[in-house]
Amino acid sequence: MKITLISPYPDVTCFGIRTLSAHLKSHGHATQLVFLPDPFGDNIREGVPRYADSSLDELVSLCRGADLIGITLMTNFFEGAVQITEKLKGRLDAPVIWGGVHPTIRPEESIRHADLVCIGEAEDSLLELAETMSRGEAYFDIKNIWANNGRGIVRNSLSPLPADLNRYAFPDYSMEDHHVMIDGKIVPLDHDLMKGFLRRGTVADYLGRTGYQTMTSRGCPYACAYCINDTVNKMYGGRGKLRWRTVAHVMDELEWVRENMPYVDYIWISDDEFMARKAEDLELFCSEYKARIGLPFSCLVSPLSVSEDKMRMLVDAGLIYVQMGVESGSVRMQELFGRKNMNNSRMKKAIEIINKFKDNMHAPSYDFLVDVPWETVQDKVDSLEFISDIPKPFRIQPFTLILYPGTRLYEIARETGMIGDEMKEIYNKTYVMREPNYLNLLLVLSRNGKFPSVLLKFLISSPVLAVFNSRPMKPIFKALYLGIRALHQFMKK
Repeated sequence: MKITLISPYPDVTCFGIRTLSAHLKSHGHATQLVFLPDPFGDNIREGVPRYADSSLDELVSLCRGADLIGITLMTNFFEGAVQITEKLKGRLDAPVIWGGVHPTIRPEESIRHADLVCIGEAEDSLLELAETMSRGEAYFDIKNIWANNGRGIVRNSLSPLPADLNRYAFPDYSMEDHHVMIDGKIVPLDHDLMKGFLRRGTVADYLGRTGYQTMTSRGCPYACAYCINDTVNKMYGGRGKLRWRTVAHVMDELEWVRENMPYVDYIWISDDEFMARKAEDLELFCSEYKARIGLPFSCLVSPLSVSEDKMRMLVDAGLIYVQMGVESGSVRMQELFGRKNMNNSRMKKAIEIINKFKDNMHAPSYDFLVDVPWETVQDKVDSLEFISDIPKPFRIQPFTLILYPGTRLYEIARETGMIGDEMKEIYNKTYVMREPNYLNLLLVLSRNGKFPSVLLKFLISSPVLAVFNSRPMKPIFKALYLGIRALHQFMKK
């Protein structure tokens, strides 16, 4: 079998389809990877096709000879995936299968466009599909896969989550039959281009390094109401919240990277909760990493897992940057988000621990959710108050809350009539589409951690807030916000 796997994501690392490709290859199938970074990026234009016809014509030519075509997608890439699928199905005979977060949560919607939909983790089901098709047999009864058999929709059940992640080969960076769209043209992806993409990654750009992104685990132990991890955990009956690759398996991957991608000078570990590893495993990881890899690295952490002992071990092994979700400084919002145990006291304690290692690390990033429909002015002020108390240096990363289907916040919003046009309010919305107002302007001004804390406290004090956040001042601060954003985008270019 030859399987083409397509990603519309802006980031060509795409751990998911690269792992799928490696797994299929290890069982004798040929794969082709095509990266089609969404041309709109963070500036989605509703009702406007994402891809030019000329680009999709090139994609059709590239996909000729494929026996199966897979497309991975999140909700805000839905319209692009529909456009790609319609073009492929109109010109080629190969069945198209969708996978990823959105098809997992909305298979009924997805199967209206694709021939097949994969729900949940795809390695074993996609391999079984390929093996079954290669034998010329009917493939409508494979677990994890919904299929349109011409007479109706076959809704197969979920298979259990795989416990042993070492069964899967590490991501495919072979560059064999890999392609990427640049300026509307699809070209072979080689190491020279890959170096440029990895250098421009979000965290890599901040650190001034060329970063290789990987994951050493799957799942998350928490149940945040805005996150799809909670929904997926419930789909599997709460089993397999956290599964780990062994340290040896991860080191084999990173040694391969060091040997075959010599331009990589930094490792970006993207686990949702890297520090949740058992203490002995984390100690083994640090000793092996320091001895065998030796590159600087970063990871995501949570307020509940940070400890001074863990930070000391990791910094000694090469940790230079961490990113932690704060989300809100408001007790009311913390309860809404399902993060009561990550209260301000616990978060400040974690931040104090991280700050102890500031001389050996880049400034840490703290994530905040903005434009939350249930927020009051006081809730927003509580977050800004929290920021004013964070010890320097630090960075703030504000992310607009998107009510993704399947999350508990989506269900609350739907039941209370807060969602009108889903396509506009959810599907065509991105994390950076923030409301241009006074309080968001203060958040943006605080992003690099250099805004004076005393001044921030003054600007959110009751007398100042009563004036600057008043209705007559809204147009002024909207214009100021948009002007600063335009200047920032110009400087970035």
